[in-house]
Amino acid sequence: MSSHNIVLGPLLGLEGEHNKATTYSVCFLSETDVDAATLSYRIDQQSLQSEFTLISSLNRGKFWRAEITIPLAQRDQVCHYQILIDAQPASDAQTRNALVTDWAFFCPAANQRVQLAFASCNGFSSDKLRAQHPAPIDYLWQRMQQQQVLHMAAITYKEVVDAPYAALIMGGDQIYADAIFNEKQPLYAWSLKPLKEQLSAPVSDTLRQRIDHFYLDTYIRSWTKSAALRYCLASIPTIMMWDDHDIIDGWGSQPYRLETSPTYQAMFDSAKKYFTLFQVRGNNRALQQNNAASAHFGMTLRFRDYGLLVMDNRSQRTLHNIMGSGKQDFIQGLADLQAGWQAGQKLLVLSGVPFLYRHFSESDRNIRLSIQFDAYDDMADHWRFSTHYDEMCSILQRLLQFQAALQAQTPSKVFIISGDVHVAASGAYREQSGTGNIVQLISSGIVHPPPLSIEQSVIRLASSIEQPDIDLGGGCILSAKIRKDAAGNRFLFHRNYACMHEGGDHKVWVNWHYETIDFPNTNDLAAGAQKLVSPTLGYQVLGLPY
Repeated sequence: MSSHNIVLGPLLGLEGEHNKATTYSVCFLSETDVDAATLSYRIDQQSLQSEFTLISSLNRGKFWRAEITIPLAQRDQVCHYQILIDAQPASDAQTRNALVTDWAFFCPAANQRVQLAFASCNGFSSDKLRAQHPAPIDYLWQRMQQQQVLHMAAITYKEVVDAPYAALIMGGDQIYADAIFNEKQPLYAWSLKPLKEQLSAPVSDTLRQRIDHFYLDTYIRSWTKSAALRYCLASIPTIMMWDDHDIIDGWGSQPYRLETSPTYQAMFDSAKKYFTLFQVRGNNRALQQNNAASAHFGMTLRFRDYGLLVMDNRSQRTLHNIMGSGKQDFIQGLADLQAGWQAGQKLLVLSGVPFLYRHFSESDRNIRLSIQFDAYDDMADHWRFSTHYDEMCSILQRLLQFQAALQAQTPSKVFIISGDVHVAASGAYREQSGTGNIVQLISSGIVHPPPLSIEQSVIRLASSIEQPDIDLGGGCILSAKIRKDAAGNRFLFHRNYACMHEGGDHKVWVNWHYETIDFPNTNDLAAGAQKLVSPTLGYQVLGLPY
């Protein structure tokens, strides 16, 4: 008899609309003794089955993938599904006393406006932060689960804000792999070597295997400890793209000789392997490069009233170039979406690092003020960093051209949504002599805590400087501005996640769900946590129209 335990998953993915149907993927990691599995699902009164395909055999189990194709319908639908092993339902033990053997998700009607959720930074950048955190680490995942359960129980709704989340976009740092250099971890001994030795140190088969196991273990640990997260990953179709911590802090923004060293390449190989399995879900239909030798993982997909462009800004990033070959696929993705654009659709571009944020300039005194808080690689991550500025202008110009080409037929809104910076914020690029308007939304992080109080002061100071105009050439000049709230604040310094939908007023409403606990105001988190042994937690929702 095979084991019926699910080691990791189910992982529910959204792969877009194809041939008048919506394609979803279901993946999971089984125990090693499983030889076959079946996906059993029910839509309305119709019961269907499909066989899982074995994608990869790993040291802690086998990874399987199957698809669910739901024809577009004139009404909302709910799909219930199970994973069968030896004709018995496999279980996800979310708690010690409750086995979960079936799941359900929401599939909106063909012409329905949908509600999307967005989250990023699902972890801690250091063990110290995790140990000193005064609140439940999955508090906002619990909030998202509660919202989804509530809305799934009452599927009839008048306003889209009361609809279940039709998709969950995860914008990067789904795991934090930085612990690989910690004591007792694979690269601790390597991290103690002088730089010259680090650059040339060979990677033995044993070390390569330890690195590989580290990334697999990190995914399993990060995605199974929270029952709420497991529910969301199994019950809200996801679209994921990695950022640096899914590989290692600052990947792509560090010196070339370090990132091309044998040890760093071994890390990247393992990180890419498990990102391809657990986040991309194997042969994802939305991929712009859908082949075994993909250089990047950019995606293009349509889903109801949204066209989505998902940028991969890590696979080929260097200090001098962010997108690499993904730039041409991005341009082609815009052309493909434009060819089938429908009235009322919005363009949603996912960029792990925001385009519009506090202004970075190497010659600016703010850099000298903030250098103690932001390593050079963190500054080099940003689009306005000097070596990336021209590339940023090129992307913004393409988005404005896309918007202008559609404007004569139907007004089209363009949004960039990002995470990474551990605050919530929004702003806009506006064309000074035209109708171009690109909105930047930032939501970060759902688990990672906000900057400490002294860091917040530096961020406020740096952001108080007016954003300089951007000259795209040909008389096209963009002004950039971060939106202020009633109190004059540009940033929300709380853990958060966002959701967005178009309301009956035809405005796109973005609601940031954020926790209301006040984090300690000193650099000594441990001392602050002592005052919050039993903190009273809560949440608020900040809603803004665009």
